[in-house]
Amino acid sequence: MTTAVRPAAAARPGRSGAGRLALEQVGYTLRDLWRVRVVAVFTFLFPLTWLLLYGVLAGNDAVDADSGVRVMQFATPSAAVLGLLYATLPTVASSLGLAREQGILKRVRGTPLPAGCYVAGRIGGAAVFAIGAVTAMLLVGVLAYDVRILGRTLVATVVTLVVAIACFAALGLAVAMLAPSAAVAQAGSIGAAVVLAMISGVMFVGDLPAGLDRVAGVLPLRPLHEALQDQFNPFVSGSGWDLGALAIMAGWGIAGAGLAAQAFRWDPPARRGRSHPAEDDVPVAPVPAGRTGPVPVATPGRPGDARLLLAQAAWGMRAAWRDPGTLFFAVAFPVALFVLIAQSVPVDAVDGVPFVLVTAAGMIAWGVAVVGFVNAAESVARARDRGVLKRLRGTPLHPALYLAGQGLAALWTGLVVAALVLLVGVAFLGLRVSWAGLLPAAVVLLLGGAAVTACGFAVASVVPSSKAVVAVGLGVLLPVAFVSDVFYTGDTAPAWMDTVGSVLPLQHLVHGLVSTLNPGGAVVDWAGIAVMGVWLLGAGLVAARGFAWRDASHRAAPATDVPARSPVGRSAA
Repeated sequence: MTTAVRPAAAARPGRSGAGRLALEQVGYTLRDLWRVRVVAVFTFLFPLTWLLLYGVLAGNDAVDADSGVRVMQFATPSAAVLGLLYATLPTVASSLGLAREQGILKRVRGTPLPAGCYVAGRIGGAAVFAIGAVTAMLLVGVLAYDVRILGRTLVATVVTLVVAIACFAALGLAVAMLAPSAAVAQAGSIGAAVVLAMISGVMFVGDLPAGLDRVAGVLPLRPLHEALQDQFNPFVSGSGWDLGALAIMAGWGIAGAGLAAQAFRWDPPARRGRSHPAEDDVPVAPVPAGRTGPVPVATPGRPGDARLLLAQAAWGMRAAWRDPGTLFFAVAFPVALFVLIAQSVPVDAVDGVPFVLVTAAGMIAWGVAVVGFVNAAESVARARDRGVLKRLRGTPLHPALYLAGQGLAALWTGLVVAALVLLVGVAFLGLRVSWAGLLPAAVVLLLGGAAVTACGFAVASVVPSSKAVVAVGLGVLLPVAFVSDVFYTGDTAPAWMDTVGSVLPLQHLVHGLVSTLNPGGAVVDWAGIAVMGVWLLGAGLVAARGFAWRDASHRAAPATDVPARSPVGRSAA
């Protein structure tokens, strides 16, 4: 009789606890988010740019000679609030919305990793980004502007920031679960963050309309901003606790978490769209009666270049208008910001020109710059990353026509933005324009739009990926807009800002629109037209000579058997 021998049990490592798994997911999320260049731009670069520009415009003089408290003591908390907001609400909404749409959340449920740990990791990564952004803004304030961190309010400040991070992360989770797609989640969350920052006094200083001011008072960002301002204000006594602000933020956080729990779905949202037609549904040519042989297929002639260009422009327009991000940042945002600034800033005229016209020109230029310099360049770079441009070289459509079509679509979108801004201004804000200057203004707009679009294509020709194009585009456009009079900076701007702006095409686009639409008499700025023309030719030449039609990661590598020349090899010989 034989006895079965049981093999030695294999040593299996114990399963990691939920806390350790969540921490590992936080580390993965941090690496993942850092590779998304747009997250770094909005979380760090945008608040830092705002802080530095505020320091340039407002200066850092002492507001009180006895205490030595300086102006930037009150601006640095605003930059910290911006970094916290952009690191949490849009980041959580975009990352989890994309994870659900790509089926990652669904697949996680079939792995040993608890799905809750994955979600906690995404939220924890955003929280770490928020802490990093707040710390970076405060370090810049302390080292560069002599900002003081008050010890008596430090505990209240930390608690306020923790509650704020939890609040906006919960709201981001709610947006991710309610949005029908990742694109809507990204555009909606970033748009909501921008609007909140505008109406809550973080980025915009002015007297809001009474109704909008009451709405901002019950939203979570203004209580956070006011509480942090008081906690950094040396002239406010006490330990800095603002229980009302904490209650408002906690209430919004609980509401966002509850809404997210109700709407939470692991499965991707159902895709809507036409299914591929069945073979029987494909139209075929009718067979003439009595004919038994094969029916010749009529081959249409190749469309002309003009028709192909218009078709590509129409396709680019449809793609742009289906993109929620384009609709918000290039169309809705300039119009809304135009109304907000025109109604809130107590300025009647700038150098004899009505302030409402100056604001309208700036918002038109901003919309054109976003569409051309960022969106069109990102679209072309994304097509290159996906191999579309490489495949186009084997089709009757020349890639140059594709690029020209994208540029034409951007110009058409810019005209639409200009028409909307002018219509809103004339209908509701008392804007008056020179009707005789509409045609010259359209020419200025097309030339300036073509120049900034060519600059965007030039950036895309030297930047390796579409994600990097967006990050570089936004990182360049934000400071350029401030030195180019897109946003009104008052009389405090130093002379060097105007000098720098005078060599850039965006400032001449703004000034050209103002001079041609001025109701006091339309004037064409020929020097500005010349500057924009030079930028169009120069950037177009850079884009044409440096543009690669396929992704750099797919370019053929040199053969390994070819000896490489090097000083080491030469000296060895």
